[in-house]
Amino acid sequence: MTNKVKVGQLSNFESGTLNTVSVEGESVLIAKLADGRVCAVKNQCSHLPLPLNRGKLEGELITCPWHNSQFNVCSGKNIDWVMGVAGVKMPDWSRRLIALGRDAQDLTTYEVHIENDDVFILL
Repeated sequence: MTNKVKVGQLSNFESGTLNTVSVEGESVLIAKLADGRVCAVKNQCSHLPLPLNRGKLEGELITCPWHNSQFNVCSGKNIDWVMGVAGVKMPDWSRRLIALGRDAQDLTTYEVHIENDDVFILL
């Protein structure tokens, strides 16, 4: 069963920022893009279960602050898997070590609905 949950008001989310909200015990990252679209993903990197809320948002691209994996914040699609550690880019051979044998995985996404000024996600 799908649960529609209000996560805030559109006017409270600043354009080009990441916002963390708690929804039924789950940490969710809300991204309001420069073009006004709002996207939502689970606040957890798919490489290791570390939070993404300190990541860097550039357009639709979010970079994990821990291992530099990059994802599309709207589709959840993995763009580049484990590029380095804490902002430092690593050579290809070491990237395989940092990946810990894990294959690239996408982020968990949530469908977003906006009604008037209210922002909802579907769980």
